[in-house]
Amino acid sequence: MHFINEQEIRSLISMKDIIETIEDYYVNNGEKKSLVPERLFINDDENSALLMPSFYEDYYGAKLIGIAPGNAAIGEATLRGIFLLNERKTMKPLVIMDARTITAMRTGAVSGLGMKYLASDEADTIGIIGTGDQGWSHLQAACAVRSVHRVLVYNRSKGRLDNFMDRAKKEFPTICFVVSDPATIVKEAQIIITTTTSTDPVIPYDGQVDLTGKHFAGSGAFKSFMQEIPDSIIKKADHLFVDTHAAFSECGEMINARTFGHSEETIPELKSLVQQGEIEEMKQQITVFKSVGVSIFDILTAKLVYERYQSQVEV
Repeated sequence: MHFINEQEIRSLISMKDIIETIEDYYVNNGEKKSLVPERLFINDDENSALLMPSFYEDYYGAKLIGIAPGNAAIGEATLRGIFLLNERKTMKPLVIMDARTITAMRTGAVSGLGMKYLASDEADTIGIIGTGDQGWSHLQAACAVRSVHRVLVYNRSKGRLDNFMDRAKKEFPTICFVVSDPATIVKEAQIIITTTTSTDPVIPYDGQVDLTGKHFAGSGAFKSFMQEIPDSIIKKADHLFVDTHAAFSECGEMINARTFGHSEETIPELKSLVQQGEIEEMKQQITVFKSVGVSIFDILTAKLVYERYQSQVEV
């Protein structure tokens, strides 16, 4: 069975492809063709093991990953795993893919879709806090939906920061990349992206900076004790959206949001955001999009990769 690695995946599909695929899924009621069981989530001290099954159209997929937040300190990947794509009717295995790449790209694409519908059309300066796989995929996503001219970057680890900056300057030569700090990012960026596994908010906000027209995209915190976006911004936001209501039990931001009076009734999911269409007035306000991940995004991405791969093989 063929293994599709990171290089192959990235050569077969683009961030724009995935954003459009996920958007089309909601626009055309793809849920009618899908089955998304609850994922199996096992905590092993600080590490987590996840099994995420999903069914869509003619495919059945299963993603098995391990997440080790401590790996960042030793220069190792935080997430590793495989994605097994099968024929839905017969359960015949079709291909194995690198789950780390699938996860990074689909998560960036989900946030990118949030940026498309919530960030100002004129946004040209973005800030990225966290320069791992997700930081890179979110850079790609922002560039796929907005004309980005300037990127402010912050990361606690200098090694990861330097690698990110070198790669970014080579792949996006027309964009100005600047090493920055969280306070400057909040002040100067129109789109603020967080992709860390921090247990404490990484965005400083004391009420002194005017947040009007700013969009916050948080995707790193995926456990109840993790939180990247502070309560002060969650309270101040004019519009809050999540990729799934599971976020109310899976991340600190939304668990706290419930104590402020929010609920599944007041904070819509990504589906609602896409189906209501773009609203210009909303883009000029303070918006937050929080994602924790759903397995349907994995299989949508894997399907796209597999079908592109098959078209090349058949030629």
